[in-house]
Amino acid sequence: MSIIKAFFVSPLKWLRVTVAVIFFVGIAYAFLRGIPAWNVPNMTGGGEGMEDSFALAQWQFVPSVLGTLNWVGVSVAALALLLALTLLFGRVYCSFLCPLGILQDIVFRMRRWIRPKVFLKFSRPVPWVRYSILAALAVCCIIGFAGLTLNWLDPYSIFGRIMYVLAWPAAVWGNNLLAADSASADLVRMDYYPVALPALLASAGMLGLVVAMSAWRGRLYCNTVCPVGTLLGLLSRVSLFRLGFDPASCKKCGKCIKSCKAQCLNLKEYRIDASRCVACYDCVRACDEGGIRYRWFTRARRLIPAKKERKEASSRPSAAFSPVVAKSSRREFLGATAVGLAGAALSGCRGDAAQRLDPTQCVLPPGAGSLERFLDVCTGCQMCIASCPTHVLQPAYFQMGIKGFMKPRMDFSTKYCLYDCHRCAEVCPTGAIRKLPITAEKDTTEITKDTTRIAVAQFYVCRCLVRREDMDCGACTEHCPTKALYTVPYIGRDGQEHRLPKLDPTLCIGCGACEHACPVTTEKPEERVRVGPCNLCEEKCEFKKREAVPPRAIVVRAVNPQQKAVKKFEEKAVDPVGDTDFPF
Repeated sequence: MSIIKAFFVSPLKWLRVTVAVIFFVGIAYAFLRGIPAWNVPNMTGGGEGMEDSFALAQWQFVPSVLGTLNWVGVSVAALALLLALTLLFGRVYCSFLCPLGILQDIVFRMRRWIRPKVFLKFSRPVPWVRYSILAALAVCCIIGFAGLTLNWLDPYSIFGRIMYVLAWPAAVWGNNLLAADSASADLVRMDYYPVALPALLASAGMLGLVVAMSAWRGRLYCNTVCPVGTLLGLLSRVSLFRLGFDPASCKKCGKCIKSCKAQCLNLKEYRIDASRCVACYDCVRACDEGGIRYRWFTRARRLIPAKKERKEASSRPSAAFSPVVAKSSRREFLGATAVGLAGAALSGCRGDAAQRLDPTQCVLPPGAGSLERFLDVCTGCQMCIASCPTHVLQPAYFQMGIKGFMKPRMDFSTKYCLYDCHRCAEVCPTGAIRKLPITAEKDTTEITKDTTRIAVAQFYVCRCLVRREDMDCGACTEHCPTKALYTVPYIGRDGQEHRLPKLDPTLCIGCGACEHACPVTTEKPEERVRVGPCNLCEEKCEFKKREAVPPRAIVVRAVNPQQKAVKKFEEKAVDPVGDTDFPF
């Protein structure tokens, strides 16, 4: 069958393939566009439309739900449209828009190429598994563990971690190979930031699970594990238009069953399990007789022969309602009860995580608000980390507790947060990082990017080279964008006058530029000194009861929740009066 003929036979499938390619390629590109070799505008001088590819992430189901709860306008419209499409046509999201679902379709297609004579058959559902997972997610959301469970179960976030943890290093390696052999100024070598073993194992394990289940049974992961598929499947049971059999046209050739990746076509009973059908339309294209088509749900029910309905009623008394739900109601009840008891036990262990964490390791991006709110709303999709121009955002592993696994944090040993950049908020699909105005033109109560205090610096004078070595440094003061660090006269032990840095905490916003620029560092704990009340080093301290000083002379510690800092407004220079070039 030619492509043109196939299009006219099944335009729905080609529509699905076209939209799926746009979303899959667009979202994948959004994760890789920070790499010069993969940046279309840099390499071609065009493609400005690709710069908005991150907006496709806001049309994913879980980000749109969280964005709606945070009053993100695009997310409200996206969620309304997704729910409307599901109530009209079933689970179109799973095949049209979900990148993890599209990845499963790619794997299943490759499996068909390798083993073309092995087909899937209709299989009975196992609803107690999928409904137990959905119930567990609901309980965790109620007791305050939404961020933890969505971090592991949201299909978009799983795909994002696969892209950043597994695909990003390969793309950086390819970029560096091209940059080594290219004279183009747009191709520059990038530093590679190694991924911790727990993150690598978690991402590779999820990819292996999805690929294995897809190669074995098609959309088994979507119809068994994924809570989004389960929830949309429940809504699809009452969708207005559903795929249904036309017994008058059906020849029972079995082509539709061989093409179904969800194993939801029951040809013997002329039934399609709407809760498992992912609206891929492969069966519609495979049927040459037009035996499967979209119908109004009441008409689709009337098309089933009455004789078969009576036979079903005699063999399965509950088939008139929902055989799937009826058979599994007892298992679902027991599973949901067990999940509820486990959730109640966990709720007593929640505690206040912020009080038990190291503040130097929990610096959040500007606009995140409090640590508790951020961990509940962020799903760890890695989009902000991949889009950060300085890569100061790095995935946390256990620095922010188990709820913060693979969620972004500031790592000032890598870089620092740019004063006039808020790219992380622009690409965040859930609203976990609120978008703020970049700068404040005058002293107002409005919270802006340049007045949001995400952390505050702490200066340890005993570590400073000016104090210890009688050297002229000032690296921290040169890099501070808010002038929170300045220098004062200091007479060293050599009798010479030096400039010693001094900190004004009210002006500090915690961008980390000072910590990143500080040349003082040590890796050995035994080299750390202790500070007494007199701020002298350990050799001269009589008390030796204070905590060990960090390895740098200046360290940034997180502020929870984030605060508004004071901004120093400088008066504009007055133009000189007169005709002379140097009036002063």
